[in-house]
Amino acid sequence: MLKSIIPNFESEISSLRFLGQSGFIMAFNMTFRGPEYLHSEYSEEWQRIYEEKNYFFIDPILIWCVTKSGNKRWSDIKLPDIRGVMKEARKHDLMYGAAFSRKSLNKRSFLTISRPDREFTDEEISHLDDKFNNMVDYVIGQCGLTNKELDALRGLRDGLSYKQIAVELEISVPTVKSRAERAKGKLGAKTTTQAVAMASTRNFI
Repeated sequence: MLKSIIPNFESEISSLRFLGQSGFIMAFNMTFRGPEYLHSEYSEEWQRIYEEKNYFFIDPILIWCVTKSGNKRWSDIKLPDIRGVMKEARKHDLMYGAAFSRKSLNKRSFLTISRPDREFTDEEISHLDDKFNNMVDYVIGQCGLTNKELDALRGLRDGLSYKQIAVELEISVPTVKSRAERAKGKLGAKTTTQAVAMASTRNFI
């Protein structure tokens, strides 16, 4: 299902495999019933042990992911590991890792990724954070943008003025500007021009 939602999915996964040589797991739109979408590339042996020992409820990395937002190296997560989940993980080459978590529209999504040889660099973490956030945007659906906000961005993309968009949509100029501003905020853009570019790049408009 993720293949039909995230553009260039196989290429994105290949990039994660290159950095996460020991595997990774992505979960999108977590609720009390579990994730809406899940993709795991940890070894089958580790997944089996993880499920058999019910690590899901006591894994300090996962607890951080479902309670915090942002990104962190595993080594910087100082939550108690009462049953030695991380010690067991190291037996399966999950030596170093990073966690990424984001809450959008009251649902949480996360990525944890690992490698056997060294810590992830700041540059790699920044790259993975951008990649993860882009995936979340696609999965949750257009960053929460409404059709009316998208119509405003679409008009700006087509080179129309606020007045021309207002006439076309049969609304006031201040309403067009308000919708564009809301879209800018949801996209995290600094300007409406950047908002239009971001929405176009992500195929929202």
